[in-house]
Amino acid sequence: MSQSTSTGARVDKKAQAETFSSMYSNQVAVNFGKGLADPFVPVLAIDVGATPAQLGWLQAVINLFPAVMQVPWGKLSDLFGRRVPFLVVGGILSFILYFLMVGVIDAWQLIFLVAVQMAIGSMMIPTWSALVADNTTPRNRGSVMSKFFAVSASASLVATLFAGAIMPKGEDNSILATYSLPFFMAGLSGIIGSIMISRAKEEKKLMYASPRRIFTFSLKSFMFTSDLTENKYFRNLVVLNTAFNFMMSVIWPILYLTYIKVLNATLLDIAIMTVISTGATLFFQTKVGKLLDLIGPMPQILISRFAFISVPIVYALATQVWHIYVLNAGLGFASAMANVAFFAYILDVAPQEKKAQYFAVYNTVIGVATFVGSIIGGYLAYFFLEYYGGDWVLGLGAVYAVSAFGRAACSIWFFKLKDPVTYPETLTGLMKKMFRRWKSGLR
Repeated sequence: MSQSTSTGARVDKKAQAETFSSMYSNQVAVNFGKGLADPFVPVLAIDVGATPAQLGWLQAVINLFPAVMQVPWGKLSDLFGRRVPFLVVGGILSFILYFLMVGVIDAWQLIFLVAVQMAIGSMMIPTWSALVADNTTPRNRGSVMSKFFAVSASASLVATLFAGAIMPKGEDNSILATYSLPFFMAGLSGIIGSIMISRAKEEKKLMYASPRRIFTFSLKSFMFTSDLTENKYFRNLVVLNTAFNFMMSVIWPILYLTYIKVLNATLLDIAIMTVISTGATLFFQTKVGKLLDLIGPMPQILISRFAFISVPIVYALATQVWHIYVLNAGLGFASAMANVAFFAYILDVAPQEKKAQYFAVYNTVIGVATFVGSIIGGYLAYFFLEYYGGDWVLGLGAVYAVSAFGRAACSIWFFKLKDPVTYPETLTGLMKKMFRRWKSGLR
């Protein structure tokens, strides 16, 4: 090897190491900020008098607005061939809005601020996914994704538990006194994390496109039907998971009503629920990432879909906070699988030049479905509560029953989905090998 080649390799390794370092730093700071505030936004809404229907609208904008601009942002990122500028600008602008949330006086003001925050932050989602794709290969993608999730989940977990512990417990405390410290810390942490990603190295490209290309982009940026029609694997994934997420989102607006009205949970209880869920997922994340590299995403997709049928059933029957603790701990394995499996499946089926665009299309369609589902769930809760005379258990339980039946039906439909990529092992083959090793070890 020549000296120049060796020097070039060292430079490339150094640049890659700096890129991964900035990506890890970004994920820690950004998710620490989110962990401080996001789990408590619905509680803040209830504290300012949100109705079940308004909680439905809040959850709906949380579902839709991160996705509504992903298609044009993803296409714009692919057009310029750059990811980092979108992550920096989107992060700074979106985290600033946490400073304003503690000053809201009614639920509609909070819903508006959350909608704006989510719309701005949407530029970060497809561009982050594409940045990961740009810096990984099919051989290490699952492992790298698991490590990124591990550090981000750890940061979020610590932040949520910290926020739940420092919030005042008394009922006489004002909104500002209760939420100001964690929300202001969230904004600062996210802004710092967004600046950190600017150290990531990208291929040097001039961020310029001709007026004609920009004009074409502006006309077609919201059009993505061709992505669904040209790729049957991607189309089937979008259709199946859209239906499943619709049925999942029906109950999302009422989860916090169950915590507060049925289980009498405190802010610390809610923080612990989130920590258990995140911690259990984190525990299994690296394991399922390595498993994905062997068997591919399809077995994990199926396991995760059937496992999530249990959520509305447990919430409908829960009478103590610890019931939710147990559920969240048990779902860690399925949540970890879902985190990497759908991400990997899209990378398997997406053309190289359209990776950010495919993520944007997928997230947008899912966002629209969960937007509609959450609104319907909020109004269903309002209807059933009226029908059952304000009985929280029966009123919310009826919505949980609708979601449970819908999830079960959609899970069976997932057997239609096929993986176009051949992986080294199958789940059944791997289990047989493990059984034979275990059996031989007993002899």
